[in-house]
Amino acid sequence: MGFFSQNDTRTLKTHLSGMVNPVQLVFIKRDTKCPYCCETGELLMEFAEFSAKIQVVVYDADKNTDEIGELNIERVPALALLDHSLKDTRIRFYGMPGGYEFHSLLGAVLVVSKRRTGLPEDLVRKIRLIDTPLHIQTYVTPTCPYCPFVIRLIHKMAFLNPLIRADMIEVTEFPELGNEAGVKAVPKTIVNHFVDLEGALPEDQFIDRIIKNVNK
Repeated sequence: MGFFSQNDTRTLKTHLSGMVNPVQLVFIKRDTKCPYCCETGELLMEFAEFSAKIQVVVYDADKNTDEIGELNIERVPALALLDHSLKDTRIRFYGMPGGYEFHSLLGAVLVVSKRRTGLPEDLVRKIRLIDTPLHIQTYVTPTCPYCPFVIRLIHKMAFLNPLIRADMIEVTEFPELGNEAGVKAVPKTIVNHFVDLEGALPEDQFIDRIIKNVNK
């Protein structure tokens, strides 16, 4: 049984027809002790069938250690997006991008392919002027309708600024990480392990809060 209905298929084909450049999805899995790896791989392979410009490359966490080390992948299942020149965009998904989070994956693919974020120019300038390395981790669940708003925003930030790495972390797959981060509700965003943002703030407030806190 596939992941996508006929209506989903028509909608996805319409969205993906607007792709400009190819996008490579690097999927990192493990054959054992990874309950969601198989299902995540199946989802990605089915998604890639909708466009010839989506390529899925699969790495085994226990075998392809050099490649995974270059991408700084920390856990599985994981997904990294590379652009048309195979340059790392620093966009990460830890856990299966299912449920509402599939919208985040679709959005990330389109941003990387079109090389446009759709953000207002003033916010683009603010993001590009950030000169401090940022590791942004947003905790989500697949049933949270507000989480994709934050995930799409942090992934756009990573795409615009090479100092920013942005991780989606599916907290039900990584409960130990959620406990360490004190996640009581989602979305919850941690920046550089000390800036703590809860909820889905408007884009300008979210970015300003991050800039204000990292510049303290």
